[in-house]
Amino acid sequence: MSSHQINNADDLKNLFNSAANDGEISEEASSVIINSLGGTNIMGCLGTDVDDLETDDVTVVSLILDASYSMKSNEKAVRDGYNNLIEALQNSKQAGSMLVSARTFSGNQQLLYGFTKVEEINKIGMKYLAEGNSTALYDTLVDSMTGIRAYVKNLNDNGIRTKCIIVVFSDGEDNDSQHNKASDVKTLAEDFLKSEMFYLVYIGYKHDDADDLDAIAKEVGFPNVLTTQATGSEIRKTMNLVSTSIIRTSQSQIGPGNSFFT
Repeated sequence: MSSHQINNADDLKNLFNSAANDGEISEEASSVIINSLGGTNIMGCLGTDVDDLETDDVTVVSLILDASYSMKSNEKAVRDGYNNLIEALQNSKQAGSMLVSARTFSGNQQLLYGFTKVEEINKIGMKYLAEGNSTALYDTLVDSMTGIRAYVKNLNDNGIRTKCIIVVFSDGEDNDSQHNKASDVKTLAEDFLKSEMFYLVYIGYKHDDADDLDAIAKEVGFPNVLTTQATGSEIRKTMNLVSTSIIRTSQSQIGPGNSFFT
């Protein structure tokens, strides 16, 4: 089996330069990733070792939770919804073929865990606290997309077939990204979708003074969009829908259009 050792930004740079040279990723997408490399990217590329997988067909999921202060009133609903989502995956017949990573973000990011067998994931507890003062959405999406693309390349190079799902749960527009623009995220999104093994999902929660969340999803190139009110009941409902859709996706083939929601 081949394996990519990722220990620093240079390793990631070499990986994505190689992928671009082999036509596995566009030069534009590779450039976006390389220009934003840092420690967050490196940790987000790691996960369960290929030799520890018991199947050659896996569903790889990246979950991204907005932890800006505007989510504070719904903090418990996010925890409850997230725990229910993970529990539903753990109880599904496909649990043995699912790998999940999760991170929270506001102005900064916190990687909760790399790509982990779903049965090994614990409840989120106080790891989710909505206390951030800003929203670095674009930087977070690029880092998350970098992580899943690097991890999945290692799986694919070892003969493991993958379906990949990125889901961001957020309630507002970017106001603090330091390295990336919406167009950078869209460049990666368009490249990823060409492979027809990715679902890119945006769940938006509207407040009374809501930003145009559908427009935010469009500008970053995420085609699977669901917007609803920023209430506890709606947050729990959308996370239940996401778990159902992940399970269904794990059972089906990805085709043109990449429709995620049931």
